[in-house]
Amino acid sequence: MNANSNQPRQNLRFLVLAAVAAVATSAAPAMADPVSGQIGIASQYTGKGLGKSDEDPALFGSVRWESNGFYANGFASQASSSKGADSEVIVAAGYAQDISGWTLDGQVMYRELLNETNGVDSGYIEWQGDVSRKLTDRLSARMRLNYASDTYGAGEEAWWTEAQATLTLTSRDKLSVAYGQRRVDNGTDYDAWNIGVKHKFSPAVSGDLRWYDTDGHEFGSRYEGRLIASIAYSF
Repeated sequence: MNANSNQPRQNLRFLVLAAVAAVATSAAPAMADPVSGQIGIASQYTGKGLGKSDEDPALFGSVRWESNGFYANGFASQASSSKGADSEVIVAAGYAQDISGWTLDGQVMYRELLNETNGVDSGYIEWQGDVSRKLTDRLSARMRLNYASDTYGAGEEAWWTEAQATLTLTSRDKLSVAYGQRRVDNGTDYDAWNIGVKHKFSPAVSGDLRWYDTDGHEFGSRYEGRLIASIAYSF
């Protein structure tokens, strides 16, 4: 891919980053209430069902601003790739709205693996929509659709669809299960799933123990099953 063909995407990346920065800047005078965040550590870092930290522990952190349904997110985690990446960052801007018992959430995000070998196409734009609903006092469900016109590396148009159900077990424990499908032009297609329990040790500290697996073990170690534990502090 030559420099001219990269220019439209570089412009779009700039616009997304600029939009997130503008939203965050406008929130600065009222930082106390609309800003929240989280820091933690996981036994491994995952993305779309795949291992992304070479089976090593990963520190992660995020910050979120929201007001009147609009929000901006920033996320970073230790990560790894065969091309030398050591971390991944994601910035996003979106809007969420409750309508007749349904929650609709749409966002645009820029995702990039940092410090990869020169020439690797490691940064790209994703568009994501969630539809969720509380079905009973204890059970809720969510559908997610994620799209990239040009994804990581040599991959081109890519889709990630996922269904998730969450069951409240106790005032401190939630069981959730999810099933997703990844479809990529000029890439690897696979299905992925996970099941696990999130426990609140306190209002600010929570832990998660979860099993991840895919139907693509033949594609390499990133696609194999893995049990992952994490703990996080929210503020």
